[in-house]
This record gives sequence, structure tokens and C-alpha cells, in this order.
Amino acid sequence: MTGTPLLLVVAAVAWVGHACVWTALLSNLFGRPLPKPFLKAWRLVTAAIILAFLQMCWWLLTHPFTFLDDLRVSRPVWPDPTDALGFGYVGVCLVVGGLVFPAITVLRLTRKPPPCLVSEVTRTRDLWAEFGEPLIGDGKMPFVARLPGNQLFRVDFTETTLALPDLPHEWEGLTLLVVSDVHFHGTPSRLFFDRVIDDVLSGPTPDLVCLIGDYVDTDTHQEWIGPVLGRLSATGAKLAILGNHDKHHHPLQVREALGDAGYAVIGNGVQTLTVRGVPCVVVGHEGPWFVPPPDLTGAPTEPFRLCLSHTPDNFYWGVANQIDLMLCGHVHGGAIRVPVVGSIFVPSIYGRRFDQGVFERAGTVMVVGRGLSGKEPLRFRCNPQVMRITLVRRVTR
Repeated sequence: MTGTPLLLVVAAVAWVGHACVWTALLSNLFGRPLPKPFLKAWRLVTAAIILAFLQMCWWLLTHPFTFLDDLRVSRPVWPDPTDALGFGYVGVCLVVGGLVFPAITVLRLTRKPPPCLVSEVTRTRDLWAEFGEPLIGDGKMPFVARLPGNQLFRVDFTETTLALPDLPHEWEGLTLLVVSDVHFHGTPSRLFFDRVIDDVLSGPTPDLVCLIGDYVDTDTHQEWIGPVLGRLSATGAKLAILGNHDKHHHPLQVREALGDAGYAVIGNGVQTLTVRGVPCVVVGHEGPWFVPPPDLTGAPTEPFRLCLSHTPDNFYWGVANQIDLMLCGHVHGGAIRVPVVGSIFVPSIYGRRFDQGVFERAGTVMVVGRGLSGKEPLRFRCNPQVMRITLVRRVTR
């Protein structure tokens, strides 16, 4: 392959690398407590920069050897700094697009399940096939909910069994219902959430209900919290923390609505609850958007530490603080997933590392759910999700 076809391949690989670099930066910034206007603007800037690279590729195709010509002249001469910078950046993009990105993709595809994961079974319910148009509602960007291929209304009910070595004997078979990222704003409609809750209530009552944040995207939809989420019940306790979106819509009122719905709102704090007769240290982590982070000084490490963390970015904090089980949401599985590659943009300082699933490190297990909705009603190859987690003791030899 020579000439223009080869340059087209090189340009395509470089463009992939360029998109990876700027998407990684965007993901990192969205994982930080930065002002919403800045993040909105930067998302548009990122899109423009990624598309602008196509113009750079065209320039390279029409002037591909300017930099090399500068080096080949018979008399010593400094190359054009613009050319040197441009070719240097393209070189970086070629490495990322041709080596780093494929290597990461292969590692993700071949990653073995963590030892704690015993089983995972998912049942999908297509609510659109059952109820159709009334699910759209009157919220933001209803036209997006109608896009072909959008799986916004195909809900995964995932049953996950985890084997934990330090699980109290009394907790064998303990169940936790995990719901995150409902993002009430009108689309999907109340009907969608009511039917999801109906489905959950048709199953066994869990020991714990855990809500992981991001309840509202308007100032008025707090009125949905009680009628929708208040219907959930537990034999033990109902627990909740807030997410970053709640911070912008009267968080004190959100906490009050959750409390009125029967939830113990942990915040950035620590509470000790009795579950099946055994003390459980429950930790809430709403950081980095709510500060200060929870202080575990003096909190017992045994028999069990359960942490509700809105973002999986707090995983290494959990490892350092001897958390046994962390439950997280926030990242929506990336919301858009493509074949082979998986997620693209994930609002996390770690990019795609913790986009969904189960992770284990140094005795800490983290479960990251995809959540039920989003501010943008968009899901491609990334169904909304409700999780029911069953805990069993891990047999060690």
C-alpha cells in the first residue's frame, strides 16, 4: 500500500488517537467538581477539536513532506516550528491510536472476572413494547428518546451473587437492591419508573435498599421521590446518598424528600446499623461534589464496612479505608457503547476503567451499576439497570 491510500490509513489511525486523547481529557474533567457552565462549554469545544483534526489530516495529505524537506536542505536550517509541532502531535496520536488504544481494548476484552463474582444473570424487560409513547413524557430532549436504536426503555434487571471472605455467617444470602441515577426530569415519564418499581416489588423483599444518587434534574421533580422511590421496601434498612446532579437542585430538599420516603440519608458520613442482628458500618461518600469526605477515624473495621459512593472514582479511597463492599453509579456504563470497544465517554477521572461491573482489589469489592436514566435520555447498547446483589461467604483454603 503506497501513496494516498497509505496516508489515508495513517490519518485514520491518527484521528482515532486524537479522539482518544481529547475524550480522555473530557472524561477526566467531568469526574471533577467543576462548574457546570464550564463543563458544558468544554464538551462542545472537545467535539469541535475532534472534528477539526479532519482538517489537519487534509493538510497532511496535501502537504505531507514539508517538515522532511526542511531537514533535507543542503544548508543548515531550523524546520518550521509549526510543522514540527504538528508532526510531533500526529506522532503521539499515531502511538495512541495504533498501539495504546488497541492494547487497552484487548486487555478489557480479555479481563477475567474477579474472584468474588460467583454469578451474574440479567433479565431484560422491553417497556417500550408494552407501553410505547406514554413512556416519553414531557422532559428534556424527548426527540432523543425517539431515536432509532435508543434502548432507553429496555431495562436490565441484574441478579449478581458475590462471595466475600469476611462476610458474617448471619449474612449468608443477604440481598441488596441497588438503584442509581434515576434523573427525574420528565423523560422518561412517571409511567416508566412506576413500571420498573412494580417489577422490583414483584420479587422478594431485599434486606437493604441502596440508592446511589442523582435523583433530580429540575427543581420541581423532587415531588417524584416519595411516590416512586418511597414504594421500595426492605426487611432491614433503606439507605441513600446524593449525587452531583442533586447538588444543583436544592440538595437539602432532596435529602428531606428521601428522609420522608423512609431512607436513612448517610451523606458524607458514617452510621452503624444492625442488619440480621449484626452491626454494619455504613459509609456514605458523596465526594468530590460534597465535602468534606467521610471521616472513618474511630469507626470499627469489623465485622463489615459497606460504602455507598456515587462515583467509582472513590474506589482507591475505599481500598485505603478497608471498605468491604462499595456500591456505585454515576457513570451510566458510558451510556453509548460500541461493538468490541465498549464505552467511549465515561465521566470519570479514570476514563473507562470503572465504567460498569464488579471490581476487586486488596479485599475491597466494588459494584458499578449503569443506572436507570440520565439527563440526556440516550442509551445505545447500554440498557438501564437495576441490580439485586446477593452476598455469600467465600470458601478459603
